[in-house]
Amino acid sequence: MTIKQPITVNSIKTICILLLLVLSIGCQSKEKSSEPKKIVAEPKAVFEPVPMDSTEINKFLAERPEFKEFESDFKAFYKTNQYKYAWYDTKGMIEFADLLAGYLTHEDKDGLYIKIPYRDEFLELVNYDDSDSKNNKTKEKPDIHTELMLTGEYFFYAKNSWGGDKSDKVKGWYLPVKKLSYSDLLLKNLQHGNFRDTEKEAVVPQYLGLKKALWEYKELAKKGSETIVPDLGKKTFKVNDTSATIASIRIRLTELGYKIDTAGTTFDKDLATAVNKFKKTHGLKDDSLITAEMIAELNVPISKRIDQIEINMERFRWIPQDKHPDEFLLINIPEYRLHYYENDKETWGCNVVVGKTMNQTVIFSGLMKFIVFSPYWNIPNSIVKKEILPGIAQNPNYLASHNMEKVNGIYRQKPGPKNSLGLVKFLFPNSNNIYLHDTPAKSLFNQDQRSFSHGCIRVAEPKELAQRILKSDKSWNSAKIDAAMHKGKEQWVTLKKQIPVYIGYFTAFVDTDGNLNFRRDIYDRDADMVTLLKE
Repeated sequence: MTIKQPITVNSIKTICILLLLVLSIGCQSKEKSSEPKKIVAEPKAVFEPVPMDSTEINKFLAERPEFKEFESDFKAFYKTNQYKYAWYDTKGMIEFADLLAGYLTHEDKDGLYIKIPYRDEFLELVNYDDSDSKNNKTKEKPDIHTELMLTGEYFFYAKNSWGGDKSDKVKGWYLPVKKLSYSDLLLKNLQHGNFRDTEKEAVVPQYLGLKKALWEYKELAKKGSETIVPDLGKKTFKVNDTSATIASIRIRLTELGYKIDTAGTTFDKDLATAVNKFKKTHGLKDDSLITAEMIAELNVPISKRIDQIEINMERFRWIPQDKHPDEFLLINIPEYRLHYYENDKETWGCNVVVGKTMNQTVIFSGLMKFIVFSPYWNIPNSIVKKEILPGIAQNPNYLASHNMEKVNGIYRQKPGPKNSLGLVKFLFPNSNNIYLHDTPAKSLFNQDQRSFSHGCIRVAEPKELAQRILKSDKSWNSAKIDAAMHKGKEQWVTLKKQIPVYIGYFTAFVDTDGNLNFRRDIYDRDADMVTLLKE
């Protein structure tokens, strides 16, 4: 399938991709503060305005070109602030300046690899000493160079921590990105007097959940050595089995933060609870079996998991923090899962099959407009060339045996239970020709890794999905939907209410229970993200 740039959907541009966004409903309730430990004093929320010379802004930017990209933000901020000092009150520099310095010198807590512009000059101007937990220093009178340096460093931090300016460097990412006003953010930060409140307005909840997880994993990494569990091969362990390998599994799980007894070689019920949680949060069946697939995930180094968290924090930086639509579908490709949301809550979900590595499902968004019952499958030219024509060459009866026909030069498969699209498809028109559909190959949904399609997304429970989409249309009920699916005659239904569909790619995320999840990088996209972050 040839991937083309998708058609922009203006009506959803400002809300696009919540992508797992509401997956994070539970990720804030248990959040620990990730603010620098050295900063303990809360800054004052109110300060007295002091006049400043506005002509100094252009002079400052000319002398410090690394802040030139923020010229419009400088001018917008100080115009709104009536060209008064923002970082000083009548007693001197406000404490929020210390907080900014602390965040910039602890950028690792945000998963950032950045070089602070004019770092030494900045820290000297604000007289910041990381070794002094209270940072008690003599308050100085307003200084224009320090004032503008603080503003420039704030814009730099906001861009790197909360901005979405790197998505255009990532191949195949066709989701709209957010636009931030750094001047508005600074005004809010000064009003709040802390970073936490403003951060919640700048980034989606998933980002905050991963930021908490990053701090926890970096604490785990400080403990040093990591246990490698022996490869099981084709062997599995079930509850009540005994093995020296089980002792290694217990130790490894505690290294990853699980609260279990490290002593013993028996697979007991307490260990089974930890095993099932681990498997579920890594995309494996929580069937109380210790398998080779589970051991492979256990043996992933903590350093690699830290990279994975940072990679996905960057992806979530790009997501607009807008009002959620009251109803939408979300498909996370590495998770192989469709999530159905209503009023910011996940009300239903099911497994999906996505594109193979050679036929990758595209990352984009669209509006679902049609449901097609008992559909024809108009076979793409790429599949005709690779599969259909060679099949006909070997078997003249190939089309009839596969319930296919050629009409006006187009190869298509007739409606019916053996149709490759199954009994129904869901269309959100796009230039990539991607859609959701049923499938006769139901057994594929039972596998942990489900990348088997030519690019479209196969749905495990299509009738349930159709019922939910049509629930507000009184002309449709369960019986009528079932009849249309089995009629054997194609029927198009135009939705009275178009529903946003978001297709994203996140290999680390926080679920609705607040648990950190990891998934395999099925399209090998994470390596490029590591390079983007660290270079």
